[in-house]
Amino acid sequence: MDIEKLKYYPEPKLTFGSNQAAEDPRDGLMLFGPNEKFSRTSIKAGVVGTSEGIQLYKDFVNKLQSPIISSKKMYGNDIQIEAQRPSFVGFEAIYGIEWDDKPILTKQLLEIQVNAILEEKNKKKRTRSLVDFYAKKIIESKQKDDKRVDIWFVIVPRNVYIKCRYGAKGEELSKKLDKKITMLNEGQFSLYPDYDEDLKELEKLKEDSSDFHNLLKAVLLKNKIESPIQVFVEPTLRFRDKLRNKEYSEDMKAHLAWTTSVAIYYKLGNKPWVLNDVRKDVCYLGLIFKQLPDKSNKQSVCSAAQMFLEDGDGSIFRGNIGLFKSERAEGYHLDEISAESLLGMALDDFQESKGYYPKELFIHGRVKFQDKEWKGFNNALEARKAETNLNGILIKDTRSDARKKLKIFKDTDREGQDNNYGIMRGLAWHIDEKSAYLFTRGYIPRTNSTNHLETANPLYVEINRGNSKIETVLKDILALTKLNYNACVYGDGLPVTLRFSDLIGNILTATSEWQSEMRQFKYYI
Repeated sequence: MDIEKLKYYPEPKLTFGSNQAAEDPRDGLMLFGPNEKFSRTSIKAGVVGTSEGIQLYKDFVNKLQSPIISSKKMYGNDIQIEAQRPSFVGFEAIYGIEWDDKPILTKQLLEIQVNAILEEKNKKKRTRSLVDFYAKKIIESKQKDDKRVDIWFVIVPRNVYIKCRYGAKGEELSKKLDKKITMLNEGQFSLYPDYDEDLKELEKLKEDSSDFHNLLKAVLLKNKIESPIQVFVEPTLRFRDKLRNKEYSEDMKAHLAWTTSVAIYYKLGNKPWVLNDVRKDVCYLGLIFKQLPDKSNKQSVCSAAQMFLEDGDGSIFRGNIGLFKSERAEGYHLDEISAESLLGMALDDFQESKGYYPKELFIHGRVKFQDKEWKGFNNALEARKAETNLNGILIKDTRSDARKKLKIFKDTDREGQDNNYGIMRGLAWHIDEKSAYLFTRGYIPRTNSTNHLETANPLYVEINRGNSKIETVLKDILALTKLNYNACVYGDGLPVTLRFSDLIGNILTATSEWQSEMRQFKYYI
């Protein structure tokens, strides 16, 4: 390895209240408060759940009003954990707004009814019935209640999480039933009209997700529920692991409080922090491809994009459904028409927000861009006479791609080395003017720890299209690892443009006949 090709990129800083800067989101929030202030002094919350779930919500909110001290024991000894996982100092103390444990709207569900739905053996039917049961309360509230909430909290028992998620046990739609549905659609009716109606109902479920969280969000977006949703599994409100139901250690309780509070504050429509030193009028677009839930149609894939502006604002655009699987190359690629349509939506959204088109636009993808899709992207610019500098950036996580793996080890035996954590986050090895490896995972001096468990694996970054400088691209990617508002961590391993691609894709494909103009990122996390 040529040591001269190694370069360190300093940690990007974030801006908080009173225009003050800090590296760690938790430092900035504790010292200066959030970057954007909430318009009122208190949160108007709505809660849907069983009587037990509603009480757990109240207890959880009360717990977050007081400090949660971070501590940890290993082999019976106390260890210093404050730098890695700081204590939580209290919701109102951090954000300056009141979060009362008494919601302004409460929708109570009977536990016996929830359990009855969970007895259904077909997992898609089970999930759809349960989602409709919960969603009905929120949809009816929009129509009947005079009060309007800022955010809905949906509290579900642990059994819902276990039985209504990907990989849960349950019956699938059999090939025999699928064949009968096909025959019915071709006009071959049975002797029993009720049976035919049941088949039609099952057909609707073919394109549904079996995951409660994703399907609920999709259904509420489809019904234009403007208040964001926060789903809690009951053990989480008890500060317990929702899968194993094991109580969290004190440091993890503090971490849960930080993560939950940041996500809620962002869903209220306020950014807790923004990037400190950013280039103006730059736009970042992450491509999403997701196979539809209907397993009988394995070729059809939904395309989408998530756009982020330099101030952290995010939007989601659902594109066409098509046969995007490449025959020769790995991964998925847009056709020319779909590429033009998808980028066109993003450009129009930017123009509506700013009044002009971006100076630079970086499209992040997991595979190299093909000529046909790049032509489609350029067609979108030409149709709008936009003078935008377009760049296509390939980003590969080397943890899952053996062909791009790179390991760099630090000589810990040298004099003066005071830790054994390995290389620093922000280190990059430049291959040439168009490609490099960037370590977004590594040792972090501020926390005296790392943001990974294994030996650090870098991202492989390549300027596949365009004329941007690799140094600029790497700085941007490192900065975008700090815009995860669904957590409160020092920095992620992936930029936000790709970090949530699977989650967003799951929601966009969770139900058929998707129709939603609600594009804000806060609705999808």
